[in-house]
Amino acid sequence: MAPIVSRAAACAQLLRHLTETLRTWPSGTVLALRHPDLPKAVLHDGVTMGLAADFDEDGPEGASAVFTIRYWVIGATPENSDRYFDLLVAAWQAAGRPVQVEQAHPRAGCTKTADGYRFSVGLSLNGYLSLAGSTPPFWSHGPDGPDGSGGTGASSLLPPRIGL
Repeated sequence: MAPIVSRAAACAQLLRHLTETLRTWPSGTVLALRHPDLPKAVLHDGVTMGLAADFDEDGPEGASAVFTIRYWVIGATPENSDRYFDLLVAAWQAAGRPVQVEQAHPRAGCTKTADGYRFSVGLSLNGYLSLAGSTPPFWSHGPDGPDGSGGTGASSLLPPRIGL
């Protein structure tokens, strides 16, 4: 795996993974920070988190940050969220990824891709589904940040809605 040298590169690959995930679900499914049924439950546009100096994780030597974002799965309703959950977990397993699943209410599952991206899917207490993705570690100092910081500013490089 080639090292990821910037937040922009890491987020571009995360977007590809999230877009590919949509193919798992019925046509018309969208990932969004805002859910039309939950107007007060707006999700954050992602966060870049610095890593401790002794953090030992897959990634290039000296990598110092990861980016994480969570989206609502629009199309999944409290009535069919279990089906969406099962479709995604089955797709992860079919791809040969390691999968952990918690079947107790609310259900949750997670996986890691071969290129080091992590994903978690979960149902809220009221049955709405969300999907989170995290990048592998990247260097947080580089030319693509708003101040040369490698993209550690607050603005996300991912869109508020992702659809096919």
